[in-house]
Amino acid sequence: MRRRPGGRSARVQDAVFEATFQLLGERGYEGLSIACIAERAGVHETSLYRRWKTKEQLILDAVNQRVAQEIPAPDTGVLRSDLVAVLQSLRLFLQSRVGQALFQTAVATLHVPELCALRQEHWQDRCAHLQILFDRAITRGELSPQVDCQFLLEMLSGILYMRFFVVNEPVDEMLPERVVDLILAGVKSS
Repeated sequence: MRRRPGGRSARVQDAVFEATFQLLGERGYEGLSIACIAERAGVHETSLYRRWKTKEQLILDAVNQRVAQEIPAPDTGVLRSDLVAVLQSLRLFLQSRVGQALFQTAVATLHVPELCALRQEHWQDRCAHLQILFDRAITRGELSPQVDCQFLLEMLSGILYMRFFVVNEPVDEMLPERVVDLILAGVKSS
């Protein structure tokens, strides 16, 4: 029998994260507890508390892992195609069951200070992870070093969130290209 890389610990973490996403989708944040996650994952509750002190930290770790898998930092050699790839990955993620559950959780927990702080931390981590796209573009001369890259990411991704979760308009596979072209044209002309 072939062992999975990472061993038992990785298998347990995968089961816990998957249970977390399933339960968020079924019950929402308020109906989620460490006990129900442990039961769904088939592990003892104390195992979860040893690794995650709160359900908020568990959710953040699960989200960070899933987002890193689903929305990687591409290296196509051109800023435009890197950004289109990121937005395509984000588009597919937001359409997924997990993406929908996470967004609903974010909205439902705007009043929870711990989660607001963790969401901010997650966004900072994602910006730092994707900064390499902009650093390479600056080195290649495609982007001015004066561009606020975090703000640029917010502008690029904001239209997807608006379409999916505010105005409920279609998000076809061409939208990421259109958004990137429009915003990059504005960045290059400024």
